[in-house]
Amino acid sequence: MIKKTYKIADMHCSSCAMRLEVIEDELEGVRSVRASYQKARMEVEFDETKVSEAAIVEAVKDKGYRVVV
Repeated sequence: MIKKTYKIADMHCSSCAMRLEVIEDELEGVRSVRASYQKARMEVEFDETKVSEAAIVEAVKDKGYRVVV
């Protein structure tokens, strides 16, 4: 398991954070997602043998947000 923090652009309320936390249920291999719109970040714990970082970033994009590198 890897725990990684991503800076997320375009979040402006708690509903935004909740939308991102749904990724936990949508991607196999993601164990937990904790998002904070106040800190503009998302912490993801995932199994790197089941899901890639690219898939997580794509899931964020699909929700309408951007991962800031």
